[in-house]
Amino acid sequence: MALPHLIKYVYTHGTDEVIRRGKKIHAIGYVELVEYDDLFGSAVFRVKDDSYATYYKVYIQKFKDPKATTLRCACPYNLGDICRHEAAALIQLQELIDRGHLQSEHIKYNQKHTVAKMKAIELKTLRLLSSPEAFQEAETFLRSNKASIEFAENETVKATVILEEQEYKVLIRKNEERNFDTSCEYLDEDHPLCLPKLIVFLQLLNTHGANYFDSIRNWDKEKNKLLEAYGYSLSDDLKGKFEFAYKDGKPFLRVLDPSIKRVAPLASPSRPVFIPETEKREKEELAEPSATAVADSPTQRLGIVFNLNKKNYPYFTLDVVTGEPNDANDAFAGTVEKMDISRYVNTDQLPEADREMLGVLRKLQESEINKYISRNSPFSGIWENIIHHEDDDLPDETKELMAEYLLPKLKKMFTESAGGPFVFVLPEKKAFKTNNLVPLQLQSAEAKPHFIVKKNAQYTIQCRVKAGGIEYDLSDNESPSPLLFLYNEQAWLWQGNEVIHLVEKFLPSGKMSISADDWSKSLAQFILPLTKEHKVDFDKSLVQEIRDGDPEVKLFLLEKGEYLVFQPSFSYKGYETRSRDRDDVVVPQGDKVLIVHRNREKENEFIQKLQNLHSSFIYNEDSGTLALKGADVLRNNWFFLFVDAMKDMKTPVFGFEALKNFRFNTARPQTKIFISSNTDWFDAKVDIVFGDQHVTVAEVKRALANKQQFVQLNDGTFGILPEEWLKKYSLLFRVGEGKTNSLKLSRFHLSVVDELYETRDEEELVVQLEEKYANLREFNKIKELEPSAHLKPILRPYQVAGFQWLNYLTEIKWGGILADDMGLGKTVQALSFLEHFHNREGKLKALVVCPTTLIYNWENEIRKFTPSLTYKIHHGATRTRAKEELMDHSVTITTYGTLRSDIKLLMSLEFDYVILDESQAIKNPGSKVAKAACLLAAKNRLCMSGTPLQNNTFDIFAQMNFLNPGMLGTMEFFRQEFAIPIDKFGEQDRKDHLRKILYPFILRRTKEQVAKDLPEKQEMILFCEMEEEQRNIYDAYRNDFRNQILGSIETQGIQKSQLTILQGLMKLRQICDSPAILNEQEKFENHSIKLDELAREITENIGNHKALIFSQFLGMLALIRKKLEELGIKYEYFDGSTSAPDREKAIQSFQNDEEVRVFLISLKAGGVGLNLTAADYVYIVDPWWNPAVEQQAIDRTHRIGQTKNIFAYRMICKDTIEDKILQLQEKKRALAKDIISDDATFVKTLTREDVEYLFS
Repeated sequence: MALPHLIKYVYTHGTDEVIRRGKKIHAIGYVELVEYDDLFGSAVFRVKDDSYATYYKVYIQKFKDPKATTLRCACPYNLGDICRHEAAALIQLQELIDRGHLQSEHIKYNQKHTVAKMKAIELKTLRLLSSPEAFQEAETFLRSNKASIEFAENETVKATVILEEQEYKVLIRKNEERNFDTSCEYLDEDHPLCLPKLIVFLQLLNTHGANYFDSIRNWDKEKNKLLEAYGYSLSDDLKGKFEFAYKDGKPFLRVLDPSIKRVAPLASPSRPVFIPETEKREKEELAEPSATAVADSPTQRLGIVFNLNKKNYPYFTLDVVTGEPNDANDAFAGTVEKMDISRYVNTDQLPEADREMLGVLRKLQESEINKYISRNSPFSGIWENIIHHEDDDLPDETKELMAEYLLPKLKKMFTESAGGPFVFVLPEKKAFKTNNLVPLQLQSAEAKPHFIVKKNAQYTIQCRVKAGGIEYDLSDNESPSPLLFLYNEQAWLWQGNEVIHLVEKFLPSGKMSISADDWSKSLAQFILPLTKEHKVDFDKSLVQEIRDGDPEVKLFLLEKGEYLVFQPSFSYKGYETRSRDRDDVVVPQGDKVLIVHRNREKENEFIQKLQNLHSSFIYNEDSGTLALKGADVLRNNWFFLFVDAMKDMKTPVFGFEALKNFRFNTARPQTKIFISSNTDWFDAKVDIVFGDQHVTVAEVKRALANKQQFVQLNDGTFGILPEEWLKKYSLLFRVGEGKTNSLKLSRFHLSVVDELYETRDEEELVVQLEEKYANLREFNKIKELEPSAHLKPILRPYQVAGFQWLNYLTEIKWGGILADDMGLGKTVQALSFLEHFHNREGKLKALVVCPTTLIYNWENEIRKFTPSLTYKIHHGATRTRAKEELMDHSVTITTYGTLRSDIKLLMSLEFDYVILDESQAIKNPGSKVAKAACLLAAKNRLCMSGTPLQNNTFDIFAQMNFLNPGMLGTMEFFRQEFAIPIDKFGEQDRKDHLRKILYPFILRRTKEQVAKDLPEKQEMILFCEMEEEQRNIYDAYRNDFRNQILGSIETQGIQKSQLTILQGLMKLRQICDSPAILNEQEKFENHSIKLDELAREITENIGNHKALIFSQFLGMLALIRKKLEELGIKYEYFDGSTSAPDREKAIQSFQNDEEVRVFLISLKAGGVGLNLTAADYVYIVDPWWNPAVEQQAIDRTHRIGQTKNIFAYRMICKDTIEDKILQLQEKKRALAKDIISDDATFVKTLTREDVEYLFS
């Protein structure tokens, strides 16, 4: 048995250096499999070079077919047939196949040659390579018996094992890879090592130890390999030329004679050269081989001689001659010299083409052929130790290997030398003289056999040869070698080894006779298979009929890795044909034959119809098969379409039962679901049947969890869940709880039931609901309700709709999220409903939880829109701890921090309503504030957020769990079923499912949706509550300036105190922004509630909208810039010092770049000429004395071309100079509008009372 064809490819095409380095790269572990396709037999490897830190990709195509295997490496060293990276990749690929890593089918081992991959005899590996039963049997055998060791030398052991009175010969030998080649006649197709081999291995291990084969190693083989590089062997006289040194027991060659050079230098392994012609000898005989002659002639040509004087297979040798060409360069000018190309010679006088041909010719020498046979046939009698006599015939296995090795190299030579003048043949029994060399024309075209079957007294098959457009008798072949067809000084090669073996049967006469008794058998076993590959003409007396026929079509299913393969079969009169078979089908009819012309049109028509069933079919022309990936088979119910199409075409399909991964049940699922309601849940009784196979709820849930479109049935087949079935029912199975034949759904999943009801098939689904659920089925029929009379003219239409939706949620006891865009008035919608609730019930106890900065916004909104509601702010160090004080008003306003701190107190109270404003604050379900919110006792719950989903899908879980506990299942269920599939894999069906569950509980309107109901420009105040550090600094500065200013007014009067007043106002306004921007010798740390609030607004509230941020103070703008950079938010910036070109560049960037969401502008720089219509949010960080200046800033966005509604926010620190300026502006609005334009004119309008108020 020969080596695997992948390893054989390495040895056949690689030089010794390439093989050595390929093995080294593989041994180091530099080869990594990147891609593998079992169907097409292709693999891509990433290989690191052994000399440089460079990676190259090696592409291997059709590696399963020894005749069609091709390689391509991306390296620049691939000058020969194969490079070191390709060699390493092939070795790695074979190793993966041997280990079963790439094997989709069961391996059958032939014990005549198996490889045990271990460097020494290892007990663990022996167990892995054999069956447990064989291992136990071997141990039992060795307790009382022994194998007979007949030979143990040169790393080879021959032994005989007697089992049940039968002798089994065992041969074990170490190969070049230092693994074990093993051979035995014992039958075991399932394991690499059979029982007799195992007995011998165990006996050697127990008796001599694991390294026994190293102890019987003969280094002569390795020494000869080292000498081969210089054209020598151990049989030559090496004295004074070489000596061997040993290191770690291994031989190394030392060259003593500096004139001796390598035959194949490392730098150019494929370019050895010949010695030029020496002096003429008598009778024109060629000189004996010379290794050192130097030519005087400037040019030489190389000649190829087919020497037909070899007595055994392949009956010719290829010799090389060299000589001086004539002037026309189409013949030798005189005598030529036979060259010995096993030694190093100089090539300077040869043309480039001859140098390249030299590499091919060297590979065709006997020494190279013997080396190949030794490597590939480890058990052909141990080739190197057998002496073959001239007349000995070689074993068939050896002949096969020779032909396999020679044919591709001869083809290359015939192609490159076709028509060349320097090719000769030396006929049999002729001496090697120049006069005896006959010019030979090599033909690149192949010779093809043509068979003629005749009937006389017996049957005769004649083999003729078609070569060069002419037919010859095979007996005309002048070559004794079956590898060549030689006639009239022309030579052709056969197509392949199979043809050579076939033609050999007809040599030497070119005919084969068959007796009448053997005719029927020969017809079936030899002639009919012959007709599939070659042209066969029958005698008229043997042909019963010739006619056209239509094929009988069958379809076979096979699986190859992840592909399902469709193999059409066309049968004519019961005779199966393959895609590549000839157009004439020969069918036996008794002693005669029926010739049917294949109907290729009908065959192609069927293949086309099959191919049209799916656009992703891959057609393999070589095998006539179609392949489709498993995922495509399941997608869009294609499998059922295929089954129905085959039924319509009346084409039987075979192979379902043999499939493993694609063993589909052809029945569609029959589903019956009965849904009924209880007080707080729904029951769904489910019955799913595939033919006669029932499926449980647990099996469907498992399939959905594993993202499979099929369920395992009890009969071993897979029931396919069609896409329309999954679309319809998968959400029901995801959210429902149950295992056998029933599901339980939460009352919050009414939307799931409702959708099923809307799209129901009455044969599949029955829905029977209690009256309260039946009344609430239509979500769009929310009761119309009038808001309070004083709010009716204030509320916009979409706000009225929000008010009614809140009422609807209260009636059915669901919690919901009011998720309108920022600025659309969520607070007033919530307050309008709280007032309605208070008026209807006669009482109201509500808790509002919001960020600290929004406390006073709620306070102001209550005062402005619902003054009938009493409220109290529960926040700060002075807040009450008494329950009674918390229950004596309608609305309690608190913060998330206070909620976390006072949860024991707050959870002891019963609330009618709990409202979480900016509810994304509890998006982390594991946080303390989220847990605290869930502990509150409330009849109704509401969340308010412009961005309920900020970063990922999981943000919604904690909010929904607060509103409707259990609605989205456990945290882990939600993560696995929705969060990971949506956020990590972007699965659209999960997004759709989550949307269906959530849509009744979330009301969201965007600015664009309600634009018609909005004014073009809305201005609002964003109150901020200073934290302790900032407040302390503010109070200290305020008290200091208050005493200083009032003293100055007392002594100098208010007119002369204006500079001091202006300085005090400026400092306090800067502290409201941040104490860090004060121009003091000792700098303060940055404590800024406005900065924190701005960051929250931009990251949480404005979404993908764009915003302008104005400040009078460059220091504050610098702090904002730093914050935006920390948050990774893109922005543009300019102030009064920005040049005109830079200013224009910033404006264009903000207007046109979607990623630039923020523009920072100095309030004074944002004057005339700015057009920033891309923004629709404006933040004025430190309000100006004059509202007209602020309006000018807001109008930067509100220009011609603006299509959005503008929301402008003034940021005011509560109970500070900013808050009081706001109050004074209200009093002096008319004056301010007409007169006040800057700081100085503002201060001039102040009275003593105003100053006392501002600094109080």
